[in-house]
Amino acid sequence: MGKRGPGAGRLRAAAAKVVPQDAAKPWEQDGMPQAEQVLAFLRTLPIVSGLMAGETMELLDFQEQFVRGIYGDVDDLGKRRVRLAALSVARGNGKSAILAGLSLAHLLGPMQEPYGECYAAALDREQASVLFRMCRAYIEAVPWMAARVNIKDWHKEIIDEESQSIWRALTSDARKAHGLAPSFWIADEVAQWRSRELWDNLATGMGKRASALGVTISTQAADDLHFFSEMLDAEPNPTTYVQLHSAPDDCALDDRAAWMAANPALGAFLNEEQFADAAARAMRSPSFAPSFRLLNLNQRIAAEGRFIEQADWDANGEPFDPIELEGQACYGGLDLSSTRDLCAFSLWFPDHGKLLTWHWVPHDTIGERVERDRVPYDRWADDGFMERTVGRATDRVAIARRLADVRQAYDVKGISFDRWRFEDLGKLLSDEGIDLPMVEFVPGFKSYAPAVDAFERAVLAGRMQHNGNPLMRWQAGNVIVETDPAGNRKPTKSKSLDRIDGIVTAIMACGLADRDEGPQTYKGSGPMWV
Repeated sequence: MGKRGPGAGRLRAAAAKVVPQDAAKPWEQDGMPQAEQVLAFLRTLPIVSGLMAGETMELLDFQEQFVRGIYGDVDDLGKRRVRLAALSVARGNGKSAILAGLSLAHLLGPMQEPYGECYAAALDREQASVLFRMCRAYIEAVPWMAARVNIKDWHKEIIDEESQSIWRALTSDARKAHGLAPSFWIADEVAQWRSRELWDNLATGMGKRASALGVTISTQAADDLHFFSEMLDAEPNPTTYVQLHSAPDDCALDDRAAWMAANPALGAFLNEEQFADAAARAMRSPSFAPSFRLLNLNQRIAAEGRFIEQADWDANGEPFDPIELEGQACYGGLDLSSTRDLCAFSLWFPDHGKLLTWHWVPHDTIGERVERDRVPYDRWADDGFMERTVGRATDRVAIARRLADVRQAYDVKGISFDRWRFEDLGKLLSDEGIDLPMVEFVPGFKSYAPAVDAFERAVLAGRMQHNGNPLMRWQAGNVIVETDPAGNRKPTKSKSLDRIDGIVTAIMACGLADRDEGPQTYKGSGPMWV
């Protein structure tokens, strides 16, 4: 069947220039190692845009190192050992060209296999389209490739009619990856992926192939708990190859050696003058500096203007014995979720600058949460930082009992609470005769603004000692605050990177302490305060 669909004319025109089929290709030499075959293939690809368009690709040392790291390690039978490979490098260092080139090496080049399945996974359709357009541009510029493929633009799909292999773009809708059997897949900028489900679906599908390979090239993620950070930090494994290019954490923004450490293409095809301009802007603009460090220096740092800097939070991690706080004055914050989600409660002791936090999670769903959120809830629960409640729903009785224990152990001046979902717990407290100084908190800018300011002052002054709670450390790195036109701030769960329930309760507690108007005792489930 002839080539059909949009773009078919370009393919036919390119194919008309094809060289004789019996012409040997540079990678078709007998006994040539896999790494040399792939490098030879990549060096035949044309540069398709820019000042050097029309010339063939010249690999830089770090790119050649990456290819050799993947394909150079073979076992006694000559089989490649590496199944997953990651290159972490700052943006603008030729990521798309290498990913597209490796894709074609597996689709119709030296690494092809009959009925292969090659996939390009990206955060969204636009990002996936970049890789598709790069692959298509290579094919249309190389006559022998154009002669043997059919391209379906609408579906972002390329079919090699000789091997019946396919290349297809995927977005972060992980459902589309169920049931696939990838022989090769690439993942673009995985540090920006909030979920790892698509990654896991592709990785587990590799088991259906004898020698499948997955490759990602990305900047670093913003925190240690992201699955890409875990991959970079993992112990060496012969089936995984990792190559990291990053500037030192404490480098100056105008340090050229630091620029080069994260940008091995600087001065080659990455414009140094433009890079220096970006660095100068980062030095002038504190709000731009975090983004420059993450994306241009490839440092593991938040670029979204997070509320709490990790270093500031960690500076409050000095350990202490909670027993020393018994009988001391404190203020609380309570955040009740749905019965199937996390609930949190914090006590802040302003005279001592110390924070205690409790979290509750349904016992029967904790395994599901570990898989969904990709954080170790089960380990945190085993270590005493979370309380499991019986069943699949958070047991409000367990929360009521904890609040009763807190009331007896500490001098609780007030507990700030959001009335949303409080009705059941309020009735339970009333029925059990548990009197607590509850103070309603309305979650808007007016209530949050002074509370956020008080919390921030405490953190920066080292008066938010949290005893190294890993659950709170994770949440502190997730918090994003939004600002109204008057400059008032409040945490936003919808824009934050992940869960922030515990931090929200700490903010509420600080806000209550800051405006201490004396205790009000909750006597029942009605609207009256006495």
